[in-house]
Amino acid sequence: MSYKTIRDQLIMNLRLDFDPVGIRFITDEAEIDKLPVTHTAGAKITYCQFLAACRQERYALLMKPEKLLCQNAYPVFGFRELEKDADTQRHLKYLVDEEVAWKAPQEKARLEVGDCKAIYMAPLDHFDDLDVEPSVVFMVCVPYQAYHILNDYMGAMKRANLNFFHTPNSAVCSGSVWAYNNKSANMTTMCAGSKTSGKTEMSYVNVFIPGDQIKPMAAQQAMRVEKGGSSVLGKGYKPWPGMDVCKGCPLFKFKPAA
Repeated sequence: MSYKTIRDQLIMNLRLDFDPVGIRFITDEAEIDKLPVTHTAGAKITYCQFLAACRQERYALLMKPEKLLCQNAYPVFGFRELEKDADTQRHLKYLVDEEVAWKAPQEKARLEVGDCKAIYMAPLDHFDDLDVEPSVVFMVCVPYQAYHILNDYMGAMKRANLNFFHTPNSAVCSGSVWAYNNKSANMTTMCAGSKTSGKTEMSYVNVFIPGDQIKPMAAQQAMRVEKGGSSVLGKGYKPWPGMDVCKGCPLFKFKPAA
């Protein structure tokens, strides 16, 4: 299954508002020059803003440490060590308590310092033309779309439930790294930064699928949809979104017209 097939399938079956984005954590500097970019950022911007350009404009981008604006994301990607005083202050407005505010950045999902040289981001189908796979596939979607994605993920991976990792900020950066480190799907709410910088005003959530698990998830969805439709509302197997009415209501009874 090609990445373009997966992209088209997700958009058609679930009516995603945005392109799924493939994220590649680059640990070998020799890889950087081999990855095609369509645009470059003129100034420092946040990880969320890089991703917004990928999913909204279909740009292929490379984020080096010197182009990253958000200080909360630096230690998450291993671009610097934690700084107790500064990182505590960055979390204090959320958590108020200084001890907890210092625990928060320590307990976030992080890459080892110095391992990640840069981050490549592009619409998922761009990876069909590359010799590398995405580390994580990122989707911004409404909760009901996320519900379907995660159900198909569980079916594909033979898992009956999932745990997610919420942090006071770093919803997208640490959310990405958590899925990568734990080899498991993740879902987060927006944090204050991703709500504004990431342009997510419509009650969206973030969904992350490890790159080597997106194809089994998509195959599971395709198999299920062959039975009649992508929605799991009601008895399931209906086209998106399915008959969205009160379950068991005697008023909603239909029969084919004569």
